[in-house]
Amino acid sequence: MGLLDFLTGKGKPGPAPDALKQTAEAAPKAKEAGSATAETFYVVKAGDTLWKIAEAHYGAGKGAKYMEIFEANRPMLTDPDKIQPGQRLRIPQASAGPLAGGEWKPPSEIAGKKPS
Repeated sequence: MGLLDFLTGKGKPGPAPDALKQTAEAAPKAKEAGSATAETFYVVKAGDTLWKIAEAHYGAGKGAKYMEIFEANRPMLTDPDKIQPGQRLRIPQASAGPLAGGEWKPPSEIAGKKPS
C-alpha cells in the first residue's frame, strides 16, 4: 500500500462482515434496553433533603437509599447534606429487584414464603 492509498483510505482493511452484522443487530437492542432504564430527574426545592427525595421516589421507609441518589450525582454533589434549590438531580432506579416495581413487600414474601 502506497502513501496515496493510505491517505485516501484505499486498500485499508475494513471490519469483517460478521462484525458489521453484529453491530447492526446490537444497535436496536441497546435502544430497547435504554428505554427500559429511563432516567428520572428531580429539581430540588427549598426544604428538600436527599432523604425526603429518596422516600418520595422509592417509597416510605426507603429514605436510606439517599446515598444512591448522592452517588449518582457526583461530582456535582460533594456532601449529601448540602443540596441547593434548583439543582437537577438524577434519580437512579431502585437497585433491589422486587422493590424496583414500586410495591412494598415484606421480606418473607420476597423470599417466596408466606408469613405464618
